[in-house]
Amino acid sequence: MIDEMHIPQAEKLEQTVLGALLMEPGYLPEVVTELTPDSFYDPFNAKVYGVIRTMYDSGEQIDLFTVSQRCKRDKELAGENVVAKLSGYTMLVGSGAGVVAHARIVREKYLSRQMIAVATKVLGCIQEEGDISGIIDEFNAGMDRISMAIAGGRGAKHIGELLEESLRDAERRQVLAKEGKTPGVPTGLSRLDELTTGWHGGELIVLAARPGMGKTAFMLHSARAAAQAGYPPCIYSLEMSGTSIADRLLLSECNVDPDAYRSGRMDAEDWREVERATGELGKLPIYIDDNPVVSMRYIRSHAKVMKKRNKCGIIFIDYLQLADTTTDQRNRNREQEIAQASRQAKIIAKELDVPVVLLSQLSRKCEERGGAYKMPMLSDLRESGAIEQDADVVGFIFRPAYYGITEWPTSLGNVSTHEFGIINIAKQRNGGTEEVAFRHNYSMTKIVDYKLYDNVPKRDTPF
Repeated sequence: MIDEMHIPQAEKLEQTVLGALLMEPGYLPEVVTELTPDSFYDPFNAKVYGVIRTMYDSGEQIDLFTVSQRCKRDKELAGENVVAKLSGYTMLVGSGAGVVAHARIVREKYLSRQMIAVATKVLGCIQEEGDISGIIDEFNAGMDRISMAIAGGRGAKHIGELLEESLRDAERRQVLAKEGKTPGVPTGLSRLDELTTGWHGGELIVLAARPGMGKTAFMLHSARAAAQAGYPPCIYSLEMSGTSIADRLLLSECNVDPDAYRSGRMDAEDWREVERATGELGKLPIYIDDNPVVSMRYIRSHAKVMKKRNKCGIIFIDYLQLADTTTDQRNRNREQEIAQASRQAKIIAKELDVPVVLLSQLSRKCEERGGAYKMPMLSDLRESGAIEQDADVVGFIFRPAYYGITEWPTSLGNVSTHEFGIINIAKQRNGGTEEVAFRHNYSMTKIVDYKLYDNVPKRDTPF
């Protein structure tokens, strides 16, 4: 089938691009941002362009004579009449004025060939009845490479343009402030919104904790707050099923005893409350992908599609250490894989201009410390310090009562730790750090603001 297909190529334009560069090499800085040697369909043209680019990188003089002499040294071009061919190329153009436009066409033809190659490979896998999930991953990986090649030509922006964008953002924040709204995506806690001004597009937010601290509970609370504010959350749950997440969201919305709901011992009033909550939640733009084995590459591709459909305003990933970090590269340890996944999460945030909230498991080191020293620290981030480096915000979720700590020191004295939790913002690239308190019910299905704001924990000396 591929033999009968027209292969996108523009050999004449390839020749005119090379001819123009030989005549007016001053256009090379613009052309090298558009083309690589692989962009050329004709192997001879690809080799010549590679020679030209090498000479350009080393600051050598570029003209018909110097390039021809350099090409003669190449064994692969030994049998070619290089001088005659390149002379013919220069005869095709009068000047280099159109070379950048021609280079872009050559690049488009190259990308079209790449798409055909990806489609052909996937088609072969389908005909061989390969694993469907592997085929989809193969297709997504190929299209990702092409998308990155397309995005790579955007270039730098002038500071004036960036300043205009900054002023527009400042004006938008002022309008929202007058309306009493958070500039970013609401976090679900008022004090946390004040501290961070919400989660912002392009930011990687890492929320880390030991098991049982409430990572997933806070994620769902924050996702619900985002959805209510008009920012559709995409939740990638690698640990819990979609039904389990729906159950927890439902219990956070209604006033039904969680044990009664899970055991089936609900009365008529409970059912009415569940039906009411179902109706309210069903109106919210919340999207859940509970595929237990997904890669960051899959999340990037899927979220990109959702973003185009206006169904992705914030991304939640639960949790980092469960993400598939399989790679073709050999001899990579777990720390390097987690670092790569963390970096990819940051790239997703920047590329889609949405906040990415990444849940992460903590090491047991914090549990080995005594008393309030069990409060997590940045050094407790499991398996890779790169998580801290990539993250714009790092928060640790901590419930003192879980470790038998009955009181917690605050600016107004000790408070009971019954149904009491803390989000310790230990790093914030664009703001301050603080321990933000919250309340929760015994089953961790409901999280609310801590009522006594003056009692935000401020510790001089831990227990």
